[in-house]
Amino acid sequence: MDRKYQRSLGNWRLLRCCGAAVCIALVCVLFLMKPASGALLDDANALYGAGKLPEAIRLYKQASLSGENPALCSYNAANAYYQLDSLARAVVYYRACINAAPGFFKAYLNLSVVYFALNDMGNCIATMHQGLRLEPNQQKAMLLLAAAYRRCGALAQSIAAFEDLAHAYPDMEEPYIAMGELYRDLDDPAMAIKWFESYPSSGKNGAYVALGLADLYESMGNLERALFYLDRSFTFDKTKKWTLYRIAVLQQKMGNELVALETARTGFDAFPDFPQLAILAGTISFSRGFLGEAEKFYGAAERLGSPDAVVGLANVKNKRKTIEEEAAALR
Repeated sequence: MDRKYQRSLGNWRLLRCCGAAVCIALVCVLFLMKPASGALLDDANALYGAGKLPEAIRLYKQASLSGENPALCSYNAANAYYQLDSLARAVVYYRACINAAPGFFKAYLNLSVVYFALNDMGNCIATMHQGLRLEPNQQKAMLLLAAAYRRCGALAQSIAAFEDLAHAYPDMEEPYIAMGELYRDLDDPAMAIKWFESYPSSGKNGAYVALGLADLYESMGNLERALFYLDRSFTFDKTKKWTLYRIAVLQQKMGNELVALETARTGFDAFPDFPQLAILAGTISFSRGFLGEAEKFYGAAERLGSPDAVVGLANVKNKRKTIEEEAAALR
């Protein structure tokens, strides 16, 4: 479950960053485009700014037909269509903008984003390569290209693109996460660890990266390093109760039952609505012969609706009965 969550989270982060490339604000004057002028275009811009997108689109079309900066009219109409989730029409008008102003980089970038949203990776990649010829090493464009290669399964090209991005922008966190995920999915844990461990300290997703490293080290049987990164992940984000649960489970797996019991106990104090920690604490207590503690934790889990607690309480009851019978036999 954790790995599926990590993979989906990584994809979502890339999608979010790529989606942010679409300029929803108006671009009124650019050095590659003639200054905007004309009453229709001004009125359209005002409607756009007021959020009246269908009305703005209608005026942008009229302004374009009247010769009021057709490239800018097409670009802004495409932006409006994108916000209205009319992606096919956004494609038409971004293309019209490029035809009118072939040197306008943002039109290529936004068009590529729309193709990405439409899952048309072929056109997305081709369009982004055209844009990068205008602005080589542009950050959002490089990220979008790498993500598009990854989406269509061209992993070698995706890895090369993310490597280029990491070299051009060493403080950008997305390439390190993506490379770690890619190599993990390719069953190359050593390279996955290398990229995750190179993640910049300034990044905001340290908890996620540390969790990925914990998974990798645990899969390789290095439980000590796995525990180190689980602790680190929880230090970054103390709201993640499942991370704390995994710490206690790994401590138990390493033979440190009393340490695991204390982690589960304090964890349940911090997350009193999380029955799994109570069950774990109860199970460890039972195995150590702390029947009163086990009963307390199983009882708390039962009140939270855990079916495992019923079994645990029955085990405690049976254990006590056995102890009493053995004591009676010795008298």
